[in-house]
Amino acid sequence: MEYKFVVLANILIKLFNFSLILSFAPQYLSSEVLIVYSDFTREIIPSLISDIQTNILNQTPVEIMACDFSFLKEEISMHPNLLAIFDITCSLNTEFEIAVICEQNFIVHFVVSNSLLFQSSWSFSLSSSKESLTDALVTTLTFFNWTDGIAISNAEKYLNSKQSLWNYSQSIEIISINSDTYIQGFVQREIVRHGSSLFYVFTNKKISIEVQKNLVESKILTKGTGILLIGESSYGSNLEGALGLVDKGRELVDSNEKYWSAAISDMIFTLTNFSNSDESLKVLTQKCPSHYCSTEFSLINIQNNEKKIIGAITEKRLSLISSVIFPGDSSNIPISQKKVLTFSASDGAYNYGASPNLSVLTNTRGLTLSVNDINNAQDILQNFQLNVNHFDCGASVPNANYSLSCFTKDKDKFGLAHIVATTTPVVRVEMSTFQKLNITMPLVGAASSEVAFSNKSNFPFFSRISLPSSFAYTQIPLIFKVMGWSSIALIYQNDSIGIAVEYYVRLAAEKQNLKIVNKLQVIPAVLTRETIKNWYSVYQEIIDLNVRLVVLGLASPLGEYSAEVFYDLGLRKGDVFLFSANPIFITSVAAKDDYTYKRVEVGVPSMIAFQSLYVGKKGKQVHDDLYSIYKTEPTSYACLYYDAVYLIAASLDWTINRGNDYTDPYTVQSAIRTVKFVGCTGSMYIQNEGNDRLFSSLTIQSNSYNETTGLSVYAVGYLTPSGSKILTISTPMIYADGTTNKPTDFRVTRTNCPFDDKLKQTFYKGRALVFGICFFIAAITAVITFIIWKKWWNRKVEPLVTSEEISVADLIVGITIAVEFFQLLSMGPDIRPLNSFIADIGDALSLDLESFVKLENGVFWWIAIVVIVLCALWVVFCLEIFFQLDEKFYDMWAFRALGFLADNSMPVLGNLCFIPFISILLEVFVCDHSIGNNFTDSYLTKDCYQFCWQGDHIIYVIFSSFALACYEPFAVFCRPLWQEFQNNLHVKAVPMYLMVKTVIQVILIVLNKTLKRASDVAHGFAFTFAILIYIGIIWKFKAYNYGRFNWWQQLSLIGVAWVDILCIMNFLIGSSNFPWAAIILGGWVLIICIGLIVQRKKYPSLLYRKKGKDTSILFKFAFTFGRNSKILRSKIVPQSLDLLKSK
Repeated sequence: MEYKFVVLANILIKLFNFSLILSFAPQYLSSEVLIVYSDFTREIIPSLISDIQTNILNQTPVEIMACDFSFLKEEISMHPNLLAIFDITCSLNTEFEIAVICEQNFIVHFVVSNSLLFQSSWSFSLSSSKESLTDALVTTLTFFNWTDGIAISNAEKYLNSKQSLWNYSQSIEIISINSDTYIQGFVQREIVRHGSSLFYVFTNKKISIEVQKNLVESKILTKGTGILLIGESSYGSNLEGALGLVDKGRELVDSNEKYWSAAISDMIFTLTNFSNSDESLKVLTQKCPSHYCSTEFSLINIQNNEKKIIGAITEKRLSLISSVIFPGDSSNIPISQKKVLTFSASDGAYNYGASPNLSVLTNTRGLTLSVNDINNAQDILQNFQLNVNHFDCGASVPNANYSLSCFTKDKDKFGLAHIVATTTPVVRVEMSTFQKLNITMPLVGAASSEVAFSNKSNFPFFSRISLPSSFAYTQIPLIFKVMGWSSIALIYQNDSIGIAVEYYVRLAAEKQNLKIVNKLQVIPAVLTRETIKNWYSVYQEIIDLNVRLVVLGLASPLGEYSAEVFYDLGLRKGDVFLFSANPIFITSVAAKDDYTYKRVEVGVPSMIAFQSLYVGKKGKQVHDDLYSIYKTEPTSYACLYYDAVYLIAASLDWTINRGNDYTDPYTVQSAIRTVKFVGCTGSMYIQNEGNDRLFSSLTIQSNSYNETTGLSVYAVGYLTPSGSKILTISTPMIYADGTTNKPTDFRVTRTNCPFDDKLKQTFYKGRALVFGICFFIAAITAVITFIIWKKWWNRKVEPLVTSEEISVADLIVGITIAVEFFQLLSMGPDIRPLNSFIADIGDALSLDLESFVKLENGVFWWIAIVVIVLCALWVVFCLEIFFQLDEKFYDMWAFRALGFLADNSMPVLGNLCFIPFISILLEVFVCDHSIGNNFTDSYLTKDCYQFCWQGDHIIYVIFSSFALACYEPFAVFCRPLWQEFQNNLHVKAVPMYLMVKTVIQVILIVLNKTLKRASDVAHGFAFTFAILIYIGIIWKFKAYNYGRFNWWQQLSLIGVAWVDILCIMNFLIGSSNFPWAAIILGGWVLIICIGLIVQRKKYPSLLYRKKGKDTSILFKFAFTFGRNSKILRSKIVPQSLDLLKSK
C-alpha cells in the first residue's frame, strides 16, 4: 500500500514538473533531482517541494522527485541520469547508506545535517560545519568581549560549539536540557541560580522559544543583559534585542523546513549550470571547502519585532553593518558581570525638624561590611553581586508626611527586601508608608525590639535580628534561679514596654518558683529627678523588705534616677543589686557630680542582660574586621546590621538555589523563615510561627567604676536557654564587697559603722601588709618546724603489726582526723553557696563564728582575748610538762590539778585548736579596708569600730604577736610529745607527718587570710594544689603506724579536694542550679565505698574491742587520760624527756 502511495505521488510530481517545464522553459532539457525522506520527515515533503518549486520558478528546468529511503535503489534504476540526491532523512544510519549508494552510482549526494559520516568525494553538506560554526561563535563572543555567561543546549549538532566555549572561557556555565517536558520551570531551576547576565542558546526551535519566554517572565532579560541565539535557536524568535548567529543567506528562515528548501533551491541553481557530473563535482569541491557548502555567517538582531542583518562573519572576522539593540532597549554592550541583586535600607541619619542621629552612621558600618563579605564569599550568592540602595527618610524622629514624601520620591530604589530603621516609632511610620504606597516586600529589623512586632498576623512580612525587649526579661528569673537566688523585687514603668516587662517577668518567675516580694511596683513612664520623689513609697517598700535583688523594667533615665533614690533613702554599696535588660548606668558617669556618685555607689556593680553580640568565631571576625577598618570599637548595632544583611542574602540564596522566584516577596519571606546560618549574633533562625529568632543567647554583663577611667563594662557570662548548659560564666563577677561571693537574696540589717559608708574603700596597702605578715609567719613556721623535727623528732615509729585492744586514746586519734577534715573545708574555698550546713560545721570547728553571731562593735575582741588567754595557758601547761611540776610538788593540790589539765588539754589545745587559734590571731592583722589613704584610716575587717594601727589595736597586735610566737613553737613541739605519754595508745603518728601537717595547716590559713580575699578562683586553685601535695606526702611517707588510719587520712584529704574542685567549678560556671549537695555527698559516699573495699582487701584490722568491757575504764581515762601518776613519775615522762634532752 505504501509503495503504491509513493508511486502515485511521484507520478503526480512528475506531471506537475513536466507541465512547468513545457510552460516556462521549453528550450531546456529536463534535469532530475531526488529528495530522499524518512518516516520522520515524510509529512513535510509536499510543502518542502512546493517551497523549492516556488523558489526556482521560471529560473531553471528541473524535475523534483521524492521517495522513501526504502525505495531509493529502485528510483535510481528508473532514473539513471539523476542530477543529485538530497538526503533529508535526518538519520545517521540512512545517511551513511545513501552516501555509499551515491558514490557507487556517481551521483552527487547532499545532506542537510552539519556532519558527514562517510568521507566520500560525492557527499556534501548543505549547512555549515561544526568547526566553522564554532569559529563564528568564538569570533562573536570575542567581538563583544563576553567571557562568561550561561550556555543552554540540547542539540548534538552543537557539541563542538559547547566544547569550544569551554576552551574559550571556563567561566561560561553550560547547561543541558534534553527533554521538552523539562522546560517548565527550567529557568528558575537552572538559570536564575547562576546569576548571569549573558545567555547563549543552542537548542531546537521549540525549546528555544520556551527558554526565551521563561527568561522574559522571570524578568531576567532586562537592561544590561544579552542573549545570543545560535542557528536553529533563532527560528521564530521575536525577542526584542536578541542576537542570532545563522548561516549566511538563511537569515529570515524560521524552521528547518524553510532552511532546507532554501539550501536545496540554491544548490539546484548551482547544479543546473553544469553539463555532467564530473564538472559539477569539480566545481562543488571548490565551492564547498571540506564538503560543507555554507562557510559564511550573518549576525542578526531582532529590532522592532523584525530580524535585521547587522553584521557578517567571514574568515573569523565580524563586521557590523548596523547598530545593535540589546534587551531593555539598550545600545550599550552588556559586560561580563555578576547579576546584581538589590536590597534597600533605612540607614540615614536625617531627622525631619530635629538634629541628625549621627550614631546611625557608625551603627550601619556592619551593613557595609556584610555586603562586602557576601560579595567576596564563595558559599553564598556565588554568581550574584549584592547591592544596597540607601534611604534617608528619618532616623529616630518619626514624621509621617516627610516619610511618605521621601519614600515616594525614591520608590524605584526599593529592592528585593528592606532593612527598616532602628527606633520603634520610626519603624511604625515606615510600615504605614509602605502600605500607602502599596509596597509589599520582606522587612528586616536590625535593632527594633518592640514586642508588638513579634506578631506574625499583624506583621506578616516582618522579621528581625534583635530580640524583643520581652525576651531578656523572661530569662531574668531563670538567671536568678540558676545563680541560686529565690526572691526579687520588681519596678516597672507604666507604659506598653513596662507592662510587657511586668507580664513576662511575672510569668517566668512563677515558672521558676521565684518570688516577687514587693507589691508597689509601677511608676509613671515620664518622671524627672524631682517628680520621682513622689514615688518614694515604691522604693521604701523594697528597703523595708530588706530584699537585695531588684529588677528594673525601666528605660533611661528612670533606671539612673532609681539608683539615686535608693541612695537618698539610705542604701549604700552592696545593699541592693540592680538587674536590667536595658543598658542603664552605662552612659551616666560622664560628669563627676553628686548624682554620678549616687548612681555609682548604688548601681555599680549591677547586672545587665541583653542579646549576645559578636558571638563565637564569626562574631570575633566581624568585630576584628570592623575595628581594623574604622580603628574604633564597633557598636552593638553594627553586629545586628551585619546579620540583617546576611539574613536577606541567605534567603535569596536559598530561594535561587531551589529554582524559586527570588523577585516574589512571598517566596523570599518564606525563605527568611526557613534559612539557618551562624552570624555575628550566633545561630540565626527565624521561627515560623512568629517574627523573632529562635536560637539566641543573652550576654550577662556587669560594670565597675574608676575615678580616672570612668565606667567599664565587662561580660560575666552567657545565658543559653535552649542549650545543654544554661549559664556559662566566662569571667567571675566582682560584687560590691570586692569578692566573687554572690550576695544573699535579702540583706542582713547591718550595724552602722561610725563613719559614712560612702567613705569605705579597699585599702591595698593594708592588704599588702597582711600578705607580708602572713607569709612571713608561714616562712618562720617552716623554719622552726624543721629545726624542731631535726633536733628532737627525727625518729621513726614502730608499725603496728599485732592485734591490740582499742583504747580511748586510739579513738581520739580517729576523731582528730574527722575534725581536721571539716576544719580544712572551712579554710578552703567558700562552700556555703554549695551547702550551708557543711559550711556551718566547718566554721564551728574552726571557731569562725561570723556565720552565727555578729562580730561587730567589740564582739570579735572578746573572742580574740579568749584565744590569747588560752594560748598563755597553753604555754603554762607546756612548762608544767617540761619541768614536771606536778611531780615535784605532788603534795600541793594546785600543781596536781595543773598537771591533770596539762595532760588532758594537750591533744585539744595543741592539735585540734591549732587551726582556729592561728586563724583568729592572724585576723588581728587583717585591716585591708579604710576610709582614707593612711594606715591609721584603715579599720579591722571583723569590726569597723576598731581602727587599725592606733590605740587599742596596737595592744591587740602586740599580744597577738606574742601569743603566736609562744603558742606555735610549743604546739609544734608537743604534738608528737602527747603520744609518748600514752601507754595505752597503739595508733601513733609519724613525727615527720606531724611536722609537715603543721606547715601545711599554716600555709592553708595564710592562703585563707590573703589570697581568698583577692580572688576566689585563684585561692581555690592554690588551696587544692596544697591539698594535693599534702596527699602526696602522706602517700609517700605515711602518716601513722597503722595502715587503716593512714588510709583514711588520705581519703579525708581526697574528700576535701573533691569539695574544693566543686567550689572552683561553681566559681567558673556561676550556677547554683546544680544539686551541689547531692554531688558532694555522692562523691564522699563513693570515696567511702572505695575506702571500705580497699581497706577490706589491703588493710587488716589490728584493733579490736572486747564485748561487755567495764565502762569504768572510760571514767578512769577521763580523769587520768591513760596517764598513771606513778608510771609518769617512774617511767614515761623521765625517759621521754631525757631522751629528748639527750637529742
